[in-house]
Amino acid sequence: MITIHHLDKWGYCNLDLIEEVLEREKKAIVLIAGASSSGKSFCADYLGTMLRHSGHNAVTISLDKYNVGLSAIIPNKVNCNFFDSSLRNMKTICHRIKKIIYDVPFDEKYSAPVLEKIRKEITGLVPDKDMETFLNGLSVEWKRLNFDETTVYDLKEACQDIKKLCQDRKIKAKDYSKVISERVPSDTYIDGKDYDCIIVEGIYALDKAMLREFAKATNVIKDFIAGNAKSLFLRRIIRDAKISSASSAFTTKLYFTSILKSYQETIFPSRLDSDIILYNDMAFSEIRAGDLYTTKEEISIPDQRKAKKLLSLSKVESLSYQKDTYFTCPGEKTDSVVSNVLRLRCVSKDEGKSYEPSSLVHKGKAKLRKDGKIIRPINVLVREGEFDQVWEDENACLRDFLAAGFFIGPVKYKKKYRLDYKGQKLVLNWVEGDDIVLELNRPYHKEVLKEIRKLVK
Repeated sequence: MITIHHLDKWGYCNLDLIEEVLEREKKAIVLIAGASSSGKSFCADYLGTMLRHSGHNAVTISLDKYNVGLSAIIPNKVNCNFFDSSLRNMKTICHRIKKIIYDVPFDEKYSAPVLEKIRKEITGLVPDKDMETFLNGLSVEWKRLNFDETTVYDLKEACQDIKKLCQDRKIKAKDYSKVISERVPSDTYIDGKDYDCIIVEGIYALDKAMLREFAKATNVIKDFIAGNAKSLFLRRIIRDAKISSASSAFTTKLYFTSILKSYQETIFPSRLDSDIILYNDMAFSEIRAGDLYTTKEEISIPDQRKAKKLLSLSKVESLSYQKDTYFTCPGEKTDSVVSNVLRLRCVSKDEGKSYEPSSLVHKGKAKLRKDGKIIRPINVLVREGEFDQVWEDENACLRDFLAAGFFIGPVKYKKKYRLDYKGQKLVLNWVEGDDIVLELNRPYHKEVLKEIRKLVK
């Protein structure tokens, strides 16, 4: 087993092993497993490009495309857990449920009104005496949905397709939409004759069931893509916010209740079967991306007396109390913490005596500027008013992050003053044990700003 920390070195290691295989075999198979959002697809694309530049033809098969969809995942779990897999007609039942929930918004797929529509559609397929149990089961299994279980994917179908490609046969390309969480029609075919390397990527690419299918094969190269706790968490939440219809709060809750458990119990152990492990933490380009950008102009005030002077000369429009808890992970460098911030904010309604959780935010690397402005990407992971959809309180949140491999801290207490100084709107952030920072808000009054700068410097 080889452990690697650089993508280019990882690519060359695979290229070397692939070319060794092709000396004796007609095709090479590369299985790329790893945590959800560890960068498997990116690595597969990178390797495919490298192979093409080296004179090879590679095709990538994503196991995500073999997801059976919510119309099959939930009913099949019900059949297994409530009926000991004794219900017949499951294929027809799933097909009829798919017609009903296909265009329903994600959070309402198995809501009460939808369940009533399902009842009418599957009458006669589920025995009358079992109907209430089946519908109740759909509601129960929907609440504990986990996209990262092996039952979500038709791995047997994937293995059959890979073997057909190895035999120079054609397969119909699979397609899956993360927006509606269902398989979608595809008219594309992949011809095995066109490729000498088949790259297979997915969280269960090294699952025992997959490895058994290729146990006797001598043309298989096995990769595992790993990452630190922060990289895995942020990639999953930010990615799903962009490509699925589920809210970030829903995905965050799912991450800690199901996704993480599946990774720790079934995916992470599969690294022991790999030939190569790549540690693929967040790249610079990733911490420069965000849903929105904030623009600030700040002045640091190192002298508390000058800050107090400014306060005495200003009209205090509001004062709020905040507690910010920062999450880091083992081995994270100091500069990475500053440019890749994951922060839980709590607010106080009793002047700092107690605090209630408010939001969870990621802040990335600020843009390079000469004018002193701070323009920084931000991803709001759990918005104000959504926190109780994920955790019952602050301690529950902290416990989840600890269990996920994070370090808790530092914790900073802040008084946030909104001021009016001669018509110029200001925000004074007074952080306990840290520098005092003054934010300048538009519109700018140039002469007043000169006065302010002179006052605080």
